[in-house]
Amino acid sequence: MIIFRRVVAILFLAVAIPYLFAPVYRFPPPQQFAGATLWNPYAHMSGQWQRANLHAHGRSWGGLTNGSQSDEEVVRAYRHHGYSVAGVSNYQWIAAQHGIDTLPLYEHGYNIAKGHQLAIGARKVEWLDFPVWQGRDQKQYIIDRVGAAADLVALNHPNTAYSEDDLRDLTGYQLMEVVNGPFPGEDSWDAALSTGHLVWALANDDSHNLTNVRRTFIAWNMIDAPSSSTTDIVNALRHGRSYAVSLVGEKADAALKSIELEASTLTVSSSGVPATYLFVGQDGTVRKTADQVMQASYTIEPRDTYIRTVIRTPNIVMYVNPIVRYTGDALPVRQATPDTTASWLQRGFLSAAYAALFFLLWRRPTEPAQAGTSVRGQSL
Repeated sequence: MIIFRRVVAILFLAVAIPYLFAPVYRFPPPQQFAGATLWNPYAHMSGQWQRANLHAHGRSWGGLTNGSQSDEEVVRAYRHHGYSVAGVSNYQWIAAQHGIDTLPLYEHGYNIAKGHQLAIGARKVEWLDFPVWQGRDQKQYIIDRVGAAADLVALNHPNTAYSEDDLRDLTGYQLMEVVNGPFPGEDSWDAALSTGHLVWALANDDSHNLTNVRRTFIAWNMIDAPSSSTTDIVNALRHGRSYAVSLVGEKADAALKSIELEASTLTVSSSGVPATYLFVGQDGTVRKTADQVMQASYTIEPRDTYIRTVIRTPNIVMYVNPIVRYTGDALPVRQATPDTTASWLQRGFLSAAYAALFFLLWRRPTEPAQAGTSVRGQSL
């Protein structure tokens, strides 16, 4: 029994100690996009579209992460299907640093809630995580640490581990999977946008097996970049020059053609078959719908903080990044900051609680005196 208790004590410390590192944060209050100027991420296009999937898994860590094919096979399959960017994003493993022809990226996270981040342009792996439980401070700390060693941070399948309240408060992420395989997540995107977070959309397969047609070649990104180099792709994603695509039918039957902003009138057009256009604004409200057209326009009103466009055909859905309001000087950047005093008070409290619990688990239990024995060990 004593051995079991001490094993539990050691495991407790291994899980609990990381929580001492996370500071207490001050989160900026929600603030809608505002200003007299409209910013169009598509204003300066290169004219070349790179088709990209940034979230697929190969076989790694001895098969523990469920990747069925090798990294090389994953890249080869995506290239064969016309992708110029075949992202291999293994857990805690940057495949590009091990000879794989892919972008330097990886998927961070080994926690129960599946709070995962995609580190794009990753320079090294961040190993810290909170495997059992994550509050908002822990989630922010992880985003900050992942972002410190990567060019961009995206939230993968955000609706699995991030509440809408989380997305209103958390900062430091630039992208979000609006589509993860067959699963859309527009509500999470609007929760972030509606509180002033300038976040761009991604659509990724999250494939673990190339033979699974429900998770492979069904979600991708069209990125306006002169080449598929890491520098060009990161630069385009950082500035929102991309759109996300979800395959909901048999084959792609349309593509984005142009996005133009003249004064306050947004005009979006597509090629292929006629489509339904939805112009979506604050809190996910549909501001206008146009059915079975190749082009649609919307005049942005003073009350509109942002407007994003969704284009639907029988086979695909395209998610176009938003036009946002700003002051005309610089785009808004929200940043949570550590509260030093509160952080050290929390660490002190947790340290005392950890020490008390560890002592209770580690110490040898006192054996009760045998019945019929005096204090001096003599029979009465």
